[in-house]
Amino acid sequence: MRLRMFILAAPAFLVLLAAHSTSGQTTTGTVRRARQATAPYTAEYSITTVQTLANGTTITRESTTKIAVDSRGRKMTSTTTRLSSGEQNSRTFVNVFDPVARTNTNWNSPGRNQVTVTSVPEPEDRERACANSGGHLRAPAPRPEPVTDDLGTATIQGIEAEGKRITRTIPAGADGNDAPLVVIGESWRAIGPNLDHMLVREIIDDPRHGKTTNELTSFVQGDPDPSLFEPPQGYETVNEGLPEIMCSSD
Repeated sequence: MRLRMFILAAPAFLVLLAAHSTSGQTTTGTVRRARQATAPYTAEYSITTVQTLANGTTITRESTTKIAVDSRGRKMTSTTTRLSSGEQNSRTFVNVFDPVARTNTNWNSPGRNQVTVTSVPEPEDRERACANSGGHLRAPAPRPEPVTDDLGTATIQGIEAEGKRITRTIPAGADGNDAPLVVIGESWRAIGPNLDHMLVREIIDDPRHGKTTNELTSFVQGDPDPSLFEPPQGYETVNEGLPEIMCSSD
């Protein structure tokens, strides 16, 4: 039996949604904890996905990402994806995590002219709430252990970085595949002071979606423009409060 509930405890502390785009989809996705030791900066990335079809035809998708971190710990991630040829046919997804307000703020442009503000509880609050209800947090689906190789160090855009190659095998039947699939990811992260393992290059070769390259193109240290953290004028704000927590009694 599964239990549904809403946590009434304090919202999350230092949680953010990272921006990343693969195969024309926004996977900005990754929720991570913000790190207070990171110095303020603004970074821009160029993302290219090349997918080769069975008949040899290639499909290329391009997007750009901007990440800005200020001295208050706020983190803005903005990903612009070109929907078709021409700048007028692009769409931008923006996420701002504020560690003081403990909120994630999201909006699209162009979109519905709406800003969504969501609070996220800390893992400790999630576990406590499920325990109080007699259940426990639903465990994520098990994944095969990846193989990690050290690639050493390199200088990328003037930033010293260390690289790792991660090879993950998706077993037959896990994703509708009749044979194992091998996904190879190469990640280079900064090792300099106060950069807190900032991503400078990432290459993901996934047979399901193609090869995606995420490359740092611009990096400036110092507090970014405060307007980057504010939604466009005239957007309606919708407060969604705390998210629903899925608990299980299994």
